[in-house]
Amino acid sequence: MMVFLLMRLVSPLLRHAIYPALHHSGWLRRLDLPGGFAVVSYHGLLTADHSSPDLFLDGNLLRPEAFRKQLRFMKSRYRVIHPEEFRDSILSGKGLPPRAVLLTCDDGLLNTLTDMLPILRSEGVGCLFFVTAASCSENPGMLWYEELYHLMRNQPLERHLHPAPEESNDAAAAGDIHAAWWSVLMDASRLDAKRRGEWLNRVRAQRPAVKLDSEKRWRLLHVSELKQLSDAGMTIGAHSKSHPVLSQCSDDELREEICGSKSKLEKALGREIWAFAYPFGNPATVGDREVRAATEAGFNCALLNVEHWYASPPTLLTQPRIHVSLRTTLPELAAHLSGLHARLQHAAGR
Repeated sequence: MMVFLLMRLVSPLLRHAIYPALHHSGWLRRLDLPGGFAVVSYHGLLTADHSSPDLFLDGNLLRPEAFRKQLRFMKSRYRVIHPEEFRDSILSGKGLPPRAVLLTCDDGLLNTLTDMLPILRSEGVGCLFFVTAASCSENPGMLWYEELYHLMRNQPLERHLHPAPEESNDAAAAGDIHAAWWSVLMDASRLDAKRRGEWLNRVRAQRPAVKLDSEKRWRLLHVSELKQLSDAGMTIGAHSKSHPVLSQCSDDELREEICGSKSKLEKALGREIWAFAYPFGNPATVGDREVRAATEAGFNCALLNVEHWYASPPTLLTQPRIHVSLRTTLPELAAHLSGLHARLQHAAGR
């Protein structure tokens, strides 16, 4: 607890003073990347037609000008590699170029095609896009857990609408909306995709319809758009069938979420899907069982959404990533890429 409180106190100083000073002095560029390369994780862009961003849901997205600035920074200081170059290194056993950085993006929101792809192409870099099997259909809708947040934002779910009424947490429901939402999300992830869809329909029927301002912000790519992204030279990876918390799934459902996403995407695109990104991708949602399932599915690599894995050292099936958020500044990104941030966290026991 003392370490956690210390980091809470020190973090603003690092973000606003120490990292900028080290960044502008050029000191960070002299550090070697931990493991020889880095993987950066994005989730899409904030589009101009999205009029009222919610920091809780939109905090993972970047403004287009910030994204372009980050790409140019990485191109100037590092070697931004294409995803297929990363795979070739895995298959051949040969090392990557010095200071290699792989770009990835999760979820497959429509704005990855309409807003993100033009920037990537103009900057001449590739990206590994992880999408769910929903993007193999013509009507993919939105991420179910984002819709759930909208349905719960004004009031928690009544007990009879909870996915597990006998286990519903009244304390969470009566308190912080974010804690209540996460509790329901975890319980709903124990349902298979079909039963979860039926449950969500019952919730929709009891609540006002969710009205969203921007299709590009909320809708997932449909299959024709996914093919456009692939045909533009980007690489597509799997992000499960329906984006549940995998640690809550039964063994059979876990295999279906992981193996099923691979097979559906391969059928839709006519290409091998060789990379997987764990939904949510942190130690609370991914364990040894999930890693074994990704291995058995035949993926060449599987990626987390955190910089640390509880089992050390990480492997290709537990590949850490640097998560970039709306609030990430260039000095912070430089500190993460250099490995300084990870070293400080390790020293603090986190």
